[in-house]
Amino acid sequence: MPECTRDVTTGEYEVCVVGAGLAGICAALAAARHGARTALVDDRPVLGGCSSSELRIPPCGAGYFNPWATETGIIHELIVEDRARNHAPVGYGQANAIWDLVLYDACRREPRLDLHLNTCIDRVETADERTVAAVSGTQSHSGIRLHIPARLFIDCSGDGCVGVGAGVPFRIGGEARVEYGESLAPEEPDDFVMGSSLLFRAIDVGHDVPFEPPEWAEVYDYPEGIPHRATRDLRGGYWWIEIGWPLDTLHDDPAIRDELLRHVFGVWDHIKNRGREREQARTWALDWVGFVPAKRESRRFVGAHVLTQQELQGEPEFADTVAYGGWSIDDHTRGGITAIDRAPSFDRQRLADYFVTPYPVPLRSLYAREIGNLLLAGRCLSAGRIAFSSLRVQQSLATTGHAAGVTAAWCVEHDCRPHDIDDARPLQQRLLRDDAWLPGVAEDNLARDQRGATARASSEARLRCDPGEGGVSLGSRPAALMPISAERIERVALFLENDGAPHEISVSLFRARHVWDMSALDGEPLATASATAPTGHGWLDIDLDADVEPGLCWVLAEGHGSVLWRHAAEAMPGMAACHWRPDGTRWFTGGGWDGWASLAVCVEPESRPFGAAQAINGRARPEAGANLWVSDAEEALPQWLEVALPGSRRIDTAVLIFDTNLSRTNMSTPGLFRAPECVRDYTLEAEIEGRWQELAAVTGNYHRRREHRFEAVVATKVRLTVTATNGDSSARVYALRLYDDGH
Repeated sequence: MPECTRDVTTGEYEVCVVGAGLAGICAALAAARHGARTALVDDRPVLGGCSSSELRIPPCGAGYFNPWATETGIIHELIVEDRARNHAPVGYGQANAIWDLVLYDACRREPRLDLHLNTCIDRVETADERTVAAVSGTQSHSGIRLHIPARLFIDCSGDGCVGVGAGVPFRIGGEARVEYGESLAPEEPDDFVMGSSLLFRAIDVGHDVPFEPPEWAEVYDYPEGIPHRATRDLRGGYWWIEIGWPLDTLHDDPAIRDELLRHVFGVWDHIKNRGREREQARTWALDWVGFVPAKRESRRFVGAHVLTQQELQGEPEFADTVAYGGWSIDDHTRGGITAIDRAPSFDRQRLADYFVTPYPVPLRSLYAREIGNLLLAGRCLSAGRIAFSSLRVQQSLATTGHAAGVTAAWCVEHDCRPHDIDDARPLQQRLLRDDAWLPGVAEDNLARDQRGATARASSEARLRCDPGEGGVSLGSRPAALMPISAERIERVALFLENDGAPHEISVSLFRARHVWDMSALDGEPLATASATAPTGHGWLDIDLDADVEPGLCWVLAEGHGSVLWRHAAEAMPGMAACHWRPDGTRWFTGGGWDGWASLAVCVEPESRPFGAAQAINGRARPEAGANLWVSDAEEALPQWLEVALPGSRRIDTAVLIFDTNLSRTNMSTPGLFRAPECVRDYTLEAEIEGRWQELAAVTGNYHRRREHRFEAVVATKVRLTVTATNGDSSARVYALRLYDDGH
């Protein structure tokens, strides 16, 4: 009998990445860009995993629960490119072929990267008990069984097909509370994992469209709405159409798909024919329904380090930090949508108790002790189930893929294995140069202030907080965070709205260590004062007379609930707000879905925290300060930023980091969007023996990171001149970095 398949062996790759979700794509792009000949293998015909047009789960991350926390690096580059090219919004069920194309195009443009799609890896070959030699699998539609040898492998498959085949130990379900001392873990270990979802997309066709559900659809006969589940947004949804445990998300996937389809069509029947949105939904029609379940959870490998709940909540400092997370500790209800009497996520719990600020992920969580040439990234990495329930979202997992790709390329270049890396600092510097962010780690380059470089600019912005719409009641004890350049605050002014009688308010000043340091509000204030809020609206001055250090300060106001502290019209970098909620919890004001808020507050003397020196301090987002240069909005473009080197220096590469507003998430942007804060047109020049020479000139930019390579020059100064932005009146630059790469 003739064979149905033909065996084909590729040439040996230096790095093979299995799984082309966002973690796998970032891993493969990072490895290839850093010099390794790389294969990216996936069992689907399109890239993107859960985010692709086959599944349409929007990529979320740390920025949805924390201002200024959006993931940067390769994942940000991809998302910015999609927003500029794609006419569609980002939302549940909304992903389209443009997103697929952005991902495919990014991979195709890398000369060292080969794609092997429609290839289901089902066999792992080992050279010895600690070394993977090759992976193989059948490629659908081609009749080929592909055999792929490589020096290093990165398992981004989600279910961990490479690690399992190589013998790496793994867990499914939750660890017992005593194992890692986690307060949120169950008393006893169990096999519960979050379920899978199917999404749908609907469109308004402008005329009545009847819907008759298939006879096998679930019936949701709830005239006042499905309990605990909102169906107001008809465009697409819903993450809570979830089925899993007690079914096995690994081996019961077809049964889970069939059950999910019953519920998807049942929910749409409810919207069209039975629920309170049925009049609104008269002209809406189903446009697309997913048939590939989007999986949240299956195996987690036990690596050299298991990330735990305490490390998410305790601000750890890892010497080998290579990635980060910041989504909440987000577990789902057992039974998913079949547990209709319970909320789908943390039923009857205070969600704010599970919020976390950005936390680091160590390199040791990206490899196992058993296999020397295998890295783990994406949702099969090494984390306890509590930590996993935060780290599992796509943008956060993409940072682990980026880190694994850089590590793999480093190992190829230095002929070593991940276990051999005793000092992670070189890896960290490569990641930071790629515009990844690592909590607590600064980037180093020839233009660093610590290397003796200095910076000056044509102008520097003042901290401005014009009042906007809406606000927060003083009864919720709101606080405004702001970057400060002065060493003394004589007074603050709050823009208040009071429709009642005059009320006395109290204002306190606190020093913050970083932009997510709300615990500072529990300490001793630097100063406290009181004043009377009159009837009406306007600025209220409060004398504080406090000595401060340049950096970040909280201004906390307390008073009668009828007095409103107005939101600021714009949250300048480093600004944020928080308040206490009725349930006694405290968190940032606003949200990643709709935008984070700041409050209208001013200080005297005037603060100018966006000076030129901020662009050469090794930081490229708000942390302990604003960390970017902003030109004065009242002075017209062009504006320039100039770095003076400590003597003549040979340079052949410049990296520029612009502002794309890391407090704005992808879901809050429209289609065909370019961040107005981002520099659009600019020139880069070097002073060589007293004369200025152009190194680069760019028009039409909308990306945060731009790298320019040029013939080496020996320069004393480098100047960036911004002639236009994508809409903002100021030039904004997080970093101007210079290197001698010896091309």
